[in-house]
Amino acid sequence: MAGDIDRELAAVFLANGEGFLTGADRADREGAGEICYAIAIATELALKAFLVAQGWSDDRCRRDVRHDLQKGLAFAEAAGLKTVAGLDGIVTVLNAYYPKHAFDSFVVPAGDTAFPSRAHAIVADLFESVRPQVKASGGR
Repeated sequence: MAGDIDRELAAVFLANGEGFLTGADRADREGAGEICYAIAIATELALKAFLVAQGWSDDRCRRDVRHDLQKGLAFAEAAGLKTVAGLDGIVTVLNAYYPKHAFDSFVVPAGDTAFPSRAHAIVADLFESVRPQVKASGGR
């Protein structure tokens, strides 16, 4: 299976995802939607980097995950991704908007004004969990 891993693609997904996560720091602080949209993209790319490092193809990611973060997380966990505390809740909120391209109507969950910063921290933890898997597959 190791010969079937697209190491370069896994590394590119990881690097691009990290770029979006960093971009969330620079997003318009007045708009939680813009911040969370960047976090959602980063989440998708981290999950796909993990899946590719496990032998998935880009085509399979496109076909089976698309932009559905909950599907991506479920597939990644089934493939061995270690649980990242709080990620399932973050993914549930982001996934209500992300696959529908609806972040222009994003609303922070009631009573959770810290959601964007909490989501950012949890997705940063996801990257910490995924990075060694990408490196082990031969990626950066």
